[in-house]
Amino acid sequence: MVVQTLRSLREQRLEIAPPTVQSALLSFGTGRLLQASLDKATFRDSTQGEVITEASIGAVRAVAHGSDGSLFAIGESGGARLEPRAKVAKRFPRVPFLLGSQLLPDLETPNHFFVYYPAEPQLYWYPFESEPGSLLPIEASFGFEGCLEPIAQLRDGAIVCCTKAGFLRQAPRGRRAEFRFPPSDDPPVRLLPSKRLDEFFVVSRAGEVLHLRLAGGLSVLARFRLPARVYAAAANVDVLAFILVSSPEPGQARRWSLLVTEFDGRARFESELPAAAPSAEEAWLAAVVEDKNLAISAFEPLVAVGGARSVTVWDYARARELFRR
Repeated sequence: MVVQTLRSLREQRLEIAPPTVQSALLSFGTGRLLQASLDKATFRDSTQGEVITEASIGAVRAVAHGSDGSLFAIGESGGARLEPRAKVAKRFPRVPFLLGSQLLPDLETPNHFFVYYPAEPQLYWYPFESEPGSLLPIEASFGFEGCLEPIAQLRDGAIVCCTKAGFLRQAPRGRRAEFRFPPSDDPPVRLLPSKRLDEFFVVSRAGEVLHLRLAGGLSVLARFRLPARVYAAAANVDVLAFILVSSPEPGQARRWSLLVTEFDGRARFESELPAAAPSAEEAWLAAVVEDKNLAISAFEPLVAVGGARSVTVWDYARARELFRR
């Protein structure tokens, strides 16, 4: 009885806030999907779900895709990269990946990648290939003074982030530009790239989405409100994708959903998501959100939700589920 009461209180009273840094445990490449499993990186066919190959790299910290359609992952004991037409992943040495770090591709040179450390804040540049060693060498670093979370990587590789006065746009090898924007009682929890290089989206915790343009100063192109609070968000050049979670209400179960929208907020695809029922022994919040990672493909009209133990992929253009593993 006590356990059931505690579970009910958590479900009906506790808000689920999005993490400061969105977990990156799913990513699409060209015809492939990378899933961070418990102690390995699993590379699947993106439409059928069959396993192409696996790489045992320890507990996976983050995954990402390159502009060439390759997929790569950083794990506790090393990294792995699957090139677009390869059937076997190549290994590379371990990369330090501290809590709150973010893994990003180098959109100019696919044979390198970045790790962003928010505490400094610095962007470190690594090669995929190097001389044998226990750690992958840093080839360069770029400072982002004044940059606060959240951040996003724009289509040209520049970083946009929040600052105390508004927003900052800075290319790793280029100039920086700061833009003033009035503060809000509903601060941003996610920034997302738009199709244009000088535009991005700001997503607030309560579900307001702003479409901003940086050219000639900062201007608001459009805004819309989502039907529930945002837990995760992603974007490609055509649509936005969100994992939404309802606020707790007495006598009602918490509702999770996947929503894909046009850039102006018009719904393109929606699906209910299962809600976990943690046991008394499990850490409640970790168990509830462990399968709520989100990825959207830059190469096909596909979106995925899942975690280490399961993943579901939908074709949002045809509004149908492709597979569940």
